[in-house]
Amino acid sequence: MKLTVLSIIKSKPSWVTEQFSTYSSRLNKSIQLNWKGLEPVKNGKASEKDQIKENGKKLLASIPDNSFVIALDQKGDNWNTQKLKNNFEDWISINKEIIFLVGGQEGLSKDCLNRSNLIWSLSNLTLPHSFVPLIVAEQIFRAWSMTQNHPYHR
Repeated sequence: MKLTVLSIIKSKPSWVTEQFSTYSSRLNKSIQLNWKGLEPVKNGKASEKDQIKENGKKLLASIPDNSFVIALDQKGDNWNTQKLKNNFEDWISINKEIIFLVGGQEGLSKDCLNRSNLIWSLSNLTLPHSFVPLIVAEQIFRAWSMTQNHPYHR
């Protein structure tokens, strides 16, 4: 199973990258969890709406064919841990690469949301977008540990 977090991010903070790697390395070898950061469009004189649209094009162009896409958006569905575990088990069975889309500071474009198979809200709070890949990695590890009856999730 391959899971990839695609995010619009200017630079990955080293501590976030290190912790993301820690969680991804704890998964068994049949599960690959990666983070690919994409440089945001230059702010310049472009409107916020144009920036969202251009960043969305970058994200969409980076999605491999036949992938299952999950947008991370504050307006998405809130999942509890059991729901995430159930979804994780479903993702294993569909045998497709799972792509998590993380927008830039402005969020995701409508095109990204429309392309997504699911829209997941990590919180009703506004989170720093550089933290989101780490939160996803930790939650994926938690869901996986539940499927393995590992005590981590308690």
